[in-house]
Amino acid sequence: MGKGAVFNPNLWFALALLLANGAMWAYALTPEGTAVQVEPRLEPGLADLRDRLREGGHGGEPFILEITDQEASETIAWYLARHPRIPFARPQVFITPEGITAQGVAEIAGLRVGVRGSAHITLRDGVPLITLESLELAGVGVPPFVRDRIQAEIDAQFALARHLPVVIEELTLAEGMVTVRGTIR
Repeated sequence: MGKGAVFNPNLWFALALLLANGAMWAYALTPEGTAVQVEPRLEPGLADLRDRLREGGHGGEPFILEITDQEASETIAWYLARHPRIPFARPQVFITPEGITAQGVAEIAGLRVGVRGSAHITLRDGVPLITLESLELAGVGVPPFVRDRIQAEIDAQFALARHLPVVIEELTLAEGMVTVRGTIR
């Protein structure tokens, strides 16, 4: 490369385009809205229910859980802290009467990207039925085949819930809170 190449405007233009492209990718992949770090903590009502289930001898007893957005976020962080192989961090949960929205940071192929999804929840035969309504990575909606695959995994996991030692009789979503009423089997 000769002296003239350093002063060539095309070289500087190409370099500027490469830098701008890199900056745009860095901006696109920066996890948005996930600066809040919640303390990993099992919601007290869930902790009590877990203890009663471990003790045994509580069959037929009712339970009521009232879980706020914050408590749901903390409980997910608590779960993730115990399962470090799950590539997800900084969970935030937002509960509304229409459903639940969650966001956080996922590590995909070595990159940390913002993830946001929303789901509708209903109750069928004492088991929550979760329907994924939207899913975004780095602010971009995932293709339907990816969302369908994730929905299939959600369905498989909640099919296992039929064997849990509780029956959920009522699940009520309100602004910032979910109330779950049920009975220990």
